[in-house]
Amino acid sequence: MGRIEKLKRQLINEANIRVLTEQTSDKIAILIDGTSSAGKSMTANLLDAVPFYKATDPNQWVVIDSDHFSNDSKTDGGAGEERRLKLDHPNIRDWAKDFDYGIVSGLYRKDGKDVPENPYESEYIEGTDPRVWYMAQEFKTGGWKKVIFDDIGNGILNYVPNAKNILLHAPISVLMQNIDERNKKGKQPRKHEDVLDQYLGKYEATKTPPDGKNIFGHSVPINRKDLEDKLLSSGISEKYVQHFFKKLGMGSDGDHYIKVKDKYLKPGVLLINVDDKREEYLKQFKDIVS
Repeated sequence: MGRIEKLKRQLINEANIRVLTEQTSDKIAILIDGTSSAGKSMTANLLDAVPFYKATDPNQWVVIDSDHFSNDSKTDGGAGEERRLKLDHPNIRDWAKDFDYGIVSGLYRKDGKDVPENPYESEYIEGTDPRVWYMAQEFKTGGWKKVIFDDIGNGILNYVPNAKNILLHAPISVLMQNIDERNKKGKQPRKHEDVLDQYLGKYEATKTPPDGKNIFGHSVPINRKDLEDKLLSSGISEKYVQHFFKKLGMGSDGDHYIKVKDKYLKPGVLLINVDDKREEYLKQFKDIVS
């Protein structure tokens, strides 16, 4: 993409964001960002939030989750595609059905593919999860006054920059506990390795205790040997555990601390560390949103 084309797309995206901000100025939006099994759903339950498609009152808290627009047929019985198509421009719906997200049609057009006209495609911010555009559209058009965005990333902030950004960090030992409990209940199983891969995208280990000002993270130290025992007891292979420690930056023995990666931080992020009893963090969340 040439420099002029990049500038044009940047200006279009900035204009779209201004329009969205104006259209949603009377709404409250909170992003609860965190890995799978960090406790995001439990946090949303504190506000009696329900999935937006089950809401009956525009003034109640609703959850808009990236999975609500998933291509995965196992998610919501495949209803994600139907919700997504309703938000696509009519021109692109036949193309998008059972094929790809309509909003990314511009990428196919750039590759010379024959794609129907889609007036919305310039709104897509390349490199973001396509589902976040649909989350933003539902926020803009759905009539909901109080919205929680539930996602494993912060891409929605590219479309809804005025959302209050809460990063929910569950310590690795708590993550393993949450996954084990979920899987024992017979829910759709989650692989420990998949969640830990998400963790590596957000966090890294350091020998310096985070101070909450210049370094955002968890001030409770973790011991490599204790953590290794926990991971292995959850059925994770020795090979993956060593890979995880290397990527995390925990190459030596002894105590370490977890910090948010600088490249992942967004302005105004509010970090909540989940406590072992999974109670205190809920109070923090309630204080933030009240």
